[in-house]
Amino acid sequence: MNLVDDILVKLWDMDPLGTEIARETDDYGDIIVSEYKHYRMLRFDQLYEQSKMSMKAPAAPIHHYIKAMLMAISWCEGKSALLLGLGGGSLLRALHAHDANMQLDVVELRPKVLDIARRYFTLPDVPHITYYVEDAVDYLRRDTGQRYEFIFSDLYSAFCMDPLQGTEAFLKHCKASLYEGGWLIMNFLEMPHSHTLLHHALYRVFTDVFFCLTGSGNVIIYATSSRSGYQLKSMQIQAARLKGEGLGEMGHLSGRLERLL
Repeated sequence: MNLVDDILVKLWDMDPLGTEIARETDDYGDIIVSEYKHYRMLRFDQLYEQSKMSMKAPAAPIHHYIKAMLMAISWCEGKSALLLGLGGGSLLRALHAHDANMQLDVVELRPKVLDIARRYFTLPDVPHITYYVEDAVDYLRRDTGQRYEFIFSDLYSAFCMDPLQGTEAFLKHCKASLYEGGWLIMNFLEMPHSHTLLHHALYRVFTDVFFCLTGSGNVIIYATSSRSGYQLKSMQIQAARLKGEGLGEMGHLSGRLERLL
């Protein structure tokens, strides 16, 4: 993809503000639900979409960064996942549609976000999906003994990413909650170049780290401590073959997958 392609991706990912259908406020700010054509959007401000759902196909991921995060499920046989940050539930709906039996634990800091997601964004309500209203770091520190094949971290406020997501302590907590060979997948705001603290922290905690530049301004980071090691080309092929309800063609994103050096 070139710069023009990236601009088109951003335009595809974002619709006009649409018609506001709900608004609530808590200690962290506004929670706004709007509709445009057959899409429903969640925002924490008047500009940036936190989540987006097609009302014709609720399980289909719309934003490219969600699709990029989902590539990880092609690299590991997994029956359990922890989602840190709910938003409007785009990732949750896609995972549940891909494997209706997957055990999913979802941690969301803001009670009103969970309430709005339930009311407006058709969250799955089944016994093996559990919702926790809690700070993500507090949840990890409690260490209930539960381990996961995947941890998806998408911790954002209205204007910025939670800085805790880029700390070595956070990475260690996540690794401790993963099975051997499991994957941590993070939605990040910038590339962890070799001179950054995050780059060094990632390789102190994990053995293999990859990333995907989605073209929509997000960088998805994938980290694992698998003993078998991964070949980049094989991972790209597996991700490109990923099938599921509404996932669409994944070749353009899988081709952007790179090893973090």
